[in-house]
Amino acid sequence: MNSWEIALSKVCELYFSSEVNSKLEWILVGSVGSVLQGCEMTPGDVDIYTKNKEGIAQFAELLKEYSLLDKCEFPHGENWLSSLEEPTYTQTFSSGFSWTKGSWIIDGFKVEVVHISNSVGIPDSMDGDGIWEGGQFIWNHFRNVTIGRYTIPTVPLEIQLESNLRRQRSDRTQAIITALQKYGYDHELIEKALSKKHLPYFHSQMN
Repeated sequence: MNSWEIALSKVCELYFSSEVNSKLEWILVGSVGSVLQGCEMTPGDVDIYTKNKEGIAQFAELLKEYSLLDKCEFPHGENWLSSLEEPTYTQTFSSGFSWTKGSWIIDGFKVEVVHISNSVGIPDSMDGDGIWEGGQFIWNHFRNVTIGRYTIPTVPLEIQLESNLRRQRSDRTQAIITALQKYGYDHELIEKALSKKHLPYFHSQMN
């Protein structure tokens, strides 16, 4: 078992054995979600989004045993970790973009849980702009994946492709396209998920 599999399995074990699993909506995003859909990648962390802001506090309670005892010495950023004193924090950028997050190390692997409350400035539509991996449409277009005995929702590769094309992550873009070539894809979803700018590139790769 890879380290990310161990970390995600422990999250699932705590979640599915808890009382919040009927009211906490979350979705797996990022590279772990890609790998579980057939991509050849090496994940750097486990990324989870919650649909509601309350979900961050619920996850903080679920993962309490992995929180630092004292407040993290690092300022809010990549090295910040949740503690009993400060389990989560909210950050708002000058653009108005706002998120709340928690971050833990589980068996040596980082798990980050995020709720995005304001995604101002990021294109997110099903009629030309493309669907964003952290946007409003992922909750109706999730794809279930399995890890061990657990089934969890993740963002489909079709949507992940748009986000990675925007970020110009050529390594991940190619890994996703290779998986779509190998395992097939949802033709209707790809037309909605990709922006008008990126659709021609996708079709050229598939042909």
